[in-house]
Amino acid sequence: MDISFVQFSDALDVNGVEEVPDLAPRSLRIRGVDFQSAVEILINDESAPSFVIVDRRTILVQVPEGQSFSIIRDVSVLSSEFTATVRSKVEFKFGRDPKKIKGLQVMMQTFLKTLFTTPGFDVFAKQVGGGALQIIGGHLDVKNNAPLVAGLAVSISRAVAQIRAFQARQTNIPDNERLLSAEPSGLRYDPATTAVVARVELVSQAGVRAIANLEL
Repeated sequence: MDISFVQFSDALDVNGVEEVPDLAPRSLRIRGVDFQSAVEILINDESAPSFVIVDRRTILVQVPEGQSFSIIRDVSVLSSEFTATVRSKVEFKFGRDPKKIKGLQVMMQTFLKTLFTTPGFDVFAKQVGGGALQIIGGHLDVKNNAPLVAGLAVSISRAVAQIRAFQARQTNIPDNERLLSAEPSGLRYDPATTAVVARVELVSQAGVRAIANLEL
């Protein structure tokens, strides 16, 4: 049974954000298209302590204490639903209610787990692992990040080859969980956040495409 240890969510469309006057603690009114599936709100990349869905298109949210006197630069409303599009977000953490997953989410979770496993870490399969964590955790030359980006691309190729070899020996894996390919795009180093940003498009044997947006 596959239990989710990667949290998947989509960023919902936000049309406008405004301060709520004369309300303490500091709060914002967020307007959008449909917030009914909202489960978390990030303000300047920090999770809001509480929010209320006033109606389908409006949310009132409390600003995190750490952002009480900050300029609001970014607001993201995350959904409990997952479509694996360019607006999707993936995080390595157990959700509040871990549950069994299948299909596209199994394929993506298998890929991410393999990509970030360090070879030798698994005593039963020491050769398995894309080794991405070793690359990310190594020395970074901010003036020349090409080796880092190239190394991550190699890790992705290694992970794909290992997954396909393993799945080829299994007969009970459905096509929508079998990885066909993974193509990285937009691999870059962001000096503002000191993070490596990557977008990887996964394709299953069933022809279904998924996009993993990573910030490492």
